[in-house]
Order: sequence, then C-alpha cells, then structure tokens
Amino acid sequence: MKKRLLLWVGVSAALMLAASLIFAQSLGDLARAERAKREKEGKKPVKVITNDNLPPRPPGEGLTAASSMSAMPPAEEVSPTPPEPASPATEAAGGDKEKTPEYWQEQFKSLRKTLTDDEEQQRLAEDELSLLQLQQARELSPDVQGQLEAQVKSKTAEVEAKREETAKTRKDMDDLEKEFKDSGAPADWSKTD
Repeated sequence: MKKRLLLWVGVSAALMLAASLIFAQSLGDLARAERAKREKEGKKPVKVITNDNLPPRPPGEGLTAASSMSAMPPAEEVSPTPPEPASPATEAAGGDKEKTPEYWQEQFKSLRKTLTDDEEQQRLAEDELSLLQLQQARELSPDVQGQLEAQVKSKTAEVEAKREETAKTRKDMDDLEKEFKDSGAPADWSKTD
C-alpha cells in the first residue's frame, strides 16, 4: 500500500514538473513579447540600465552607493539644465558669491557643534552641582559642611556661566537661521550630516 502511494506521488510530481516545463514561458520570452507589443503600439522603449550597460569599475574603487551612482551613464531622455540665474537675494546682497552651500553648511555645522558642546558642559556642571548639594545635605560635620558650602557656591557660579554661554550660542544659532532665511538660499543648504 505504501509503495503504491509513493509511486502515485512520484508519478504525479513528474507529470506536474513536465507540464510546467512544457507550458512555462521564460522571463526572456515574456520580455521579448512585451517589447514587440510596445513597438507595435508605437511607444518609445524605456532605457533599461543593466550591468552590461555600465562601464567597468576602475580597480580599487569601493562599492559605495555614491560611486555606483556616479558611474551610471546619464539617461538619454534627460537634457542638461542651464545654470540658474542669481536669485534676487543674491543680487540684493551685491552678488555675494561666497555664500555657497558649503559656506552655509560650514556655518551651521560649526555652530551646532559649539551648541552641543556648550549644552554638554552645562549639563556636566549642573550634575556636579547636584552631587555637591547632595553631599552637603548628608554631611553631619559642620567643618566639612562649610567646605562643601564654598564648593557649592563656586560650582553655582560656574553653572550660571555655562548657562549664559549656552544661551549666547542659542542666540547665535537663531541669528544664523534668520540670516539664512533672509538670504533666500534653498532650505537644504542648512542641512548637515
């Protein structure tokens, strides 16, 4: 009984495989048929980029997305765009050509780094102050409490100075964002990694 069942399963599988091979159409055949159909309709074929179309990669070049994108040939349908005329904001600023995307990105990058550093230094000073205040509150000896009080006052002054530095850097950032907005430069010029 088991042999018969296995025989039926084997014969059925062989028949299904043979039928699929007979009736199956390869992907290449389907693509050729679709191309012929489009040609009959008069549609322009779409440019398909494959590994065969790409120029060979120079030795030593890595497999980054940027390098593979730069190696692609330009699409046939794309026409080169003429350079854009200077924006009214650039002309109003006297044709200030130094304010390029690199200029703005460097300004924002530098100021954001400074702001991050200032905020980190402020948090660190505030944490140190909190620890000193906790230590002072737990101390029972009046002499040590006096020493800790002097340290707390000193650290409080340091925290206030750090807060002022952070506030100044935030104001500088707001001023830069306002200047950038007033310049009429595209929004993506202010983005940094």
